[in-house]
Amino acid sequence: METGMDFIHSSGVQMTHYLQQNYQSSQGWFLFISFAADLRNTFFILFPIWFHLCEAVGVKLIWVAVIGDWLNLVFKWILFGQRPYWWVHETGYYGNASTPVIRQFPVTCETGPGSPSGHAMGSAGVYYVMVTALLRTPGRRSPFQQQCLRGALWMSFWGVQVSVCLSRIFLAAHFPHQVFTGVVSGEVLLPGRFPGLLPTPRRGQGGWAGCSMALGSFHVIPL
Repeated sequence: METGMDFIHSSGVQMTHYLQQNYQSSQGWFLFISFAADLRNTFFILFPIWFHLCEAVGVKLIWVAVIGDWLNLVFKWILFGQRPYWWVHETGYYGNASTPVIRQFPVTCETGPGSPSGHAMGSAGVYYVMVTALLRTPGRRSPFQQQCLRGALWMSFWGVQVSVCLSRIFLAAHFPHQVFTGVVSGEVLLPGRFPGLLPTPRRGQGGWAGCSMALGSFHVIPL
């Protein structure tokens, strides 16, 4: 088991090394994507915009962000998961062979467990909610226009997910299997897939909004 995980980790480090060597000019883009995918931006940016446009979607975004972050912490406690930058300096896997050199960034120095990726899991859940909300937007559209809109939105969705995954790998914050697990868990487990599990503003608008903001504050303010 340990040998198999060492092989997976070494393959992930090779991918990180390849991205850093061949896409160094995209460093600014990867840093921006990693910043934009932080769940704090759901509370500070996406929630106010969507709450103004559609109260139900805004509240749903907050719940998905908070529940998703909680689930991510639970999974990390269970799965643990190494971080590429620390693993490559601590492992004895390479023996006398040269160890791949990977660069360090400010966001690389996360010392907590790495599996699954919180950025990938959160962005999958949050952007799923936004895409499905846009697809339900009323309007006079022909079937062809509706199909074009659906295709454009889902292509954008997967473009964001791929960008977030590559960003976390480039920054040596996660291994490839960790970001893949994050996207899958965000898609399958977050309540964006199950709207009936989420409260709606119709059930006491002030109470639900206040509860959502309190949970969001708990999420964005470190203890």
